[in-house]
Amino acid sequence: MTDFVKVGGLGDVSSALPRALRQTNDIRVLIPGYRQVTQGRDITEVARLSAFAGLPACSLGRIDMPDGLVIYVLLCPDLFDREGTPYADAAGTDWADNDVRFARLSFAAAEIACGVPELGWQPDLLHLNDWPSSLAPAYLAWRGQAVPSVLTVHNLAYQGLFPRERLPILGVPDASFQMEGVEFHGDLSFLKSGIYYSSHVTTVSQTYAREITTPEFGCGLEGLLQTRASQHALTGILNGVDESWDSSRDPSLPAAFSSSNLKGRAVNAAQAREAFGLGVSRGPLFAIISRLVHQKGIDLAIRAAEDFVQKGGSWR
Repeated sequence: MTDFVKVGGLGDVSSALPRALRQTNDIRVLIPGYRQVTQGRDITEVARLSAFAGLPACSLGRIDMPDGLVIYVLLCPDLFDREGTPYADAAGTDWADNDVRFARLSFAAAEIACGVPELGWQPDLLHLNDWPSSLAPAYLAWRGQAVPSVLTVHNLAYQGLFPRERLPILGVPDASFQMEGVEFHGDLSFLKSGIYYSSHVTTVSQTYAREITTPEFGCGLEGLLQTRASQHALTGILNGVDESWDSSRDPSLPAAFSSSNLKGRAVNAAQAREAFGLGVSRGPLFAIISRLVHQKGIDLAIRAAEDFVQKGGSWR
């Protein structure tokens, strides 16, 4: 969530979507107590959550944002208060206990959906994002709870795969480890669990919703996704644009600009070229903000960049 820590586009969505929905609904956000979330903040503890299977007990804290958005923080320092990113250490290596970390998050979400008395609030609908929270609908189903859930798949390639031996630690029933459940080629798949057990699945565009039902883009889950689509339980909803950003008032820009006065863009481009050691040029400036992985089309960008350079563009 960009208010605290950002990893990919999910951070933007997790910040903007709840605020858009607050206009008509009582929306509250649950986020792990990463160091970036808790450090230097006064967080009020509002509830205790008991241990479950191999998942430790923890607390729920509450942050009231200046605009009124309520954030629940899953306080478990042993799992979340670490140096690095939400998913990996400072060297970029995934945390070895990511299954426990995000099963604890998923179970907390399910507990809140079932009702935590100290909160004085219970959701009518649970919205999950990607594999880290995808066990929540499964936990609800295994507890016999009928709280509806929506899972948004931002990136199907990251599925949260863990060995079968981890099932008891995570409180996953043995009976669910099958094709019609959480099993994926011999491993436990968090994402498959969410797709299978959630009430509805959404993706970040109509096109992506169609693509992931094909072998080319389905990452091995296309059969299940075809089934969800046939049940009218798979929908593409195009990510929106955050209209709150205003280039004429952004203090981080070297020069402001607007649709009626574009002069500042040239100043900004010149500074970017200087920062990256590019030659002076009056031509367009291109940039890619992305992970350097094949899925993002980096290979296509490299080939396109060669064309730009051949036609007079500069590169570094």
